[in-house]
Amino acid sequence: MADEPILEKRFNEGIDIDKHLRDGAILARLFIEVQGNDKDAAERALNRTIFDSLANEKFVKLIYAKFYDIRKDKELKFFSGVVEVKLLVRDFRWFVSVVMRYGPSAIEIMEPEKVTLSMDEMQSLLADVSEFAQTYSSKIISLLKDDERKILYEKMLEKA
Repeated sequence: MADEPILEKRFNEGIDIDKHLRDGAILARLFIEVQGNDKDAAERALNRTIFDSLANEKFVKLIYAKFYDIRKDKELKFFSGVVEVKLLVRDFRWFVSVVMRYGPSAIEIMEPEKVTLSMDEMQSLLADVSEFAQTYSSKIISLLKDDERKILYEKMLEKA
């Protein structure tokens, strides 16, 4: 990643971050990375992820997005690009949801220093995580060929 971003876009200027934090919001920086064989496709994927998806999340307020140059890995022959995003998310549950859906390569929670969750919030958060894991597991298994699925199921049964 280069030291200086090639593009920086600011969002929600004038937002009262302290008020949102008092209301339970999470202020964080995420580093979202994309890799691919085609530089233009990688750039389009990052743009769609930030401008079409993350910027339109219901409980997310972007503060800024810093796009760094997409570079080719000489040894592995693929392109890699990173966007640094600072955002404010309504609460810890939604922050976990954003992290699980966007899969950042690095996360920095800036504020608050600690979060307290009620029993109901903990159960809802765990239900979200479980649902997410089951959805991905089903998708991965559905992509496997029949013989690959059989081997996977056999390994799962051996461990049970």
